Amino acid sequence: MCVTDKAPVVCAIRIAITLDLSEPRMTIAGFDDEALTSVLRENLTPSDFIRTPERLFGRDKHLRTIERALNSAGRQIFIYGDRGVGKTSLALTAAYLHTHSGHRPIHVNCGRTVGFFPVLRAVGNAVLPPQAIFEHQASRANLGFNFAGLGANFSPSAEVVRSVAEPTNLNEAFDIIRYVEQRVASKTTVVVIDEMERIQDTEEKDKFAEFIKNLSTVTEKLKFIFCGIGADLTELLGAHPSAGRILEPIELKSISHDSLWKIIQTPAEKLGIQVDRDKLIRIGQISDGFPHYVHLVGESLFWTISDDSKPIFEANEEHYRSAIRGALARTEAMLRDQFLVATRKTKNTDDYEEALWALADKTSDRRQLTDIYDTSYRNIMAKRPSRQKLSKENLNQRLLSLKKESHGKIVVGHGSGWFSFRENIMRGYVRLDAENKGMPIGIE
Repeated sequence: MCVTDKAPVVCAIRIAITLDLSEPRMTIAGFDDEALTSVLRENLTPSDFIRTPERLFGRDKHLRTIERALNSAGRQIFIYGDRGVGKTSLALTAAYLHTHSGHRPIHVNCGRTVGFFPVLRAVGNAVLPPQAIFEHQASRANLGFNFAGLGANFSPSAEVVRSVAEPTNLNEAFDIIRYVEQRVASKTTVVVIDEMERIQDTEEKDKFAEFIKNLSTVTEKLKFIFCGIGADLTELLGAHPSAGRILEPIELKSISHDSLWKIIQTPAEKLGIQVDRDKLIRIGQISDGFPHYVHLVGESLFWTISDDSKPIFEANEEHYRSAIRGALARTEAMLRDQFLVATRKTKNTDDYEEALWALADKTSDRRQLTDIYDTSYRNIMAKRPSRQKLSKENLNQRLLSLKKESHGKIVVGHGSGWFSFRENIMRGYVRLDAENKGMPIGIE
C-alpha cells in the first residue's frame, strides 16, 4: 500500500516502478528464464540421451551404417567404445528413426546382478501397458508360455496381462520375442539392450551370444542394437565367432572438434549470442572429443550470460571462466569422486594433480614416461614457478601410486613406463580441473 501525503500521481509512479522491477530479466535479448530454459532443453542435454538426428552431431556416417545393417536380413548392431562417448544417444537416435511410427523403441539396461533371462523379461514387459506391471501382484493372471509356436498366451480368467514371466531357458526367451513381435502388430521395432559391459559372468555372455546367433530364425520385425563399454566385441560378448557374424560392429570414438563446436553454436545462434572461435577451440580441446563436457560447458555458459547485469550479445572471458567452474561442479559425481580420491592426500596433493595434468595434456590413449615428463610436465611446472619440480623418477612414482586402490586406480600401467587413464573420459575431467585453475592443457 502506498502511504504518502503527496499527490496520487506520485503513488502511481512508485507502483509502476515496483512493477517494472518485478518483470523477468532479459540479459539475453528477448529471452526470459522460461524462454532460455526452453532453448537449452532443446539443444543441450548433459544429463540425458539424444534421440533425434538433428542434435546428434558428428555421427552421420554411423547412422548410415546402422540403416544399411538394419535393412540387411538377420543383421543386428553392436555399438561399443569408451564411456561417455555417446553410444546410447547413437543407439536411441537410430532406434527412433527405424521404429515404425506409432510405436516407441524398447530400451532395456543390463545390470551386474541381472542376467540374460531378466533382461529378456524386461523386453517383454516393455510392450505392456505401464500400469499393468505395477498391478500384477493383485491380478489373477500372469503371462505364461506355451511351446506351440504361438509365443505367449493369456490365462483365460484374466482381463489384462499383468506381467511377463521370466524365462528359464532359451526357448522361452524366444517365446518372449515372438510375443513382443505380436504386440507391436508386426511393425518394425528396434530394441536397444544397453550397458552390456555389466554382464560379467561368462555363462550369461554365452546365453546372449546364443540368443544373437538365432535371432533371425525367430523374428524379422524386431531389430536389436546392443551397446557396451569396451575395446572390442570379444571383451563384451566373449569368444563367439558365430554370433559375431550376425553383428555389425560399430566402434564409437570421440567426435571431431567442428562437430563439438556445433553443440555450442546451435543454441548460440538461436539466442543471438556470439561465441568466438578461440573459446570454441578451447571448449573442444578441454572436452577431448566427449560431447558430455561440451553440453555441460554450454549450458553453464548461457546461464552465466543470462545472470549478467546488462544485455549481452557476446560471451566474454569471465563468462567462459564461470562456465568452466560450473561444468566442473556439475560433472558426473563418480568422475569427481575418483579425482578427489586420487589427489586429495595429507601431503603431495599438488604433485598428484600435476602428474594427472601432464598425463592428460595429450590425447594419446597411452603415453610413455619420458614423453609425459619432457613434453608436458616440464611445461606445466615452468608456469608454476612457486612449485618444486619433481625429477622424472619421482613423477614415475606418483604415476605408479595413481594405479593403486588408495588413489582410486585412476591410472593404468602398461609396463616399461607406459601409462593411461583407466577411462578416457577422465582425461576430459582432468582438463576441466586444469583449466579452472589457470593451467590450459590439451592444446595440440
